[in-house]
Amino acid sequence: MMRASRSGKSLVISPEAVTPPTASMEIPFEDQLLVFEVRLVKQGLASALELLNDRTKFRYTALHRLRLGSLLPVCVFDRFNENRAYLQTTQFLAALGAITVEAGDFVTSDCSQDIRLKPLGGLITSYCGVVLRPVDGPACGVLCHFDMDRCEVRPCELSFLRAVAPLLVHYVD
Repeated sequence: MMRASRSGKSLVISPEAVTPPTASMEIPFEDQLLVFEVRLVKQGLASALELLNDRTKFRYTALHRLRLGSLLPVCVFDRFNENRAYLQTTQFLAALGAITVEAGDFVTSDCSQDIRLKPLGGLITSYCGVVLRPVDGPACGVLCHFDMDRCEVRPCELSFLRAVAPLLVHYVD
């Protein structure tokens, strides 16, 4: 077991909490953040994105760097470990990223219903993303979940992405 603390509170984190979670939604929000931080530090970015993905029904969770108006993948977690479909979604994902950067976040369970995306067609149906930016700085990346199938986004998931986004800024800055 490992001990970690945040804001003077002590929390015991079992190895199961650092490896794939089975009931992450049952622990308090602050403790979920701490588990994410520990996973990121101890096991790296790919493992941390896997943890984020495990919280959802989305197939993909990705971190993109924003450079000169383009989104460049830093790390993409594919629940099925195939990554083939991801390669076919890059143009559509760029459009979703642009909307996310403009708005600060963007969520849809059906991209075909958004007038800004209809002309592009696209394989992605569901998307949930937040912009990454340093404190008082410009947007530098996007953290998102996406899927070719319809996925409902729980409000707590967008809140969680917003909360972990500052922890990931240095990966894209």
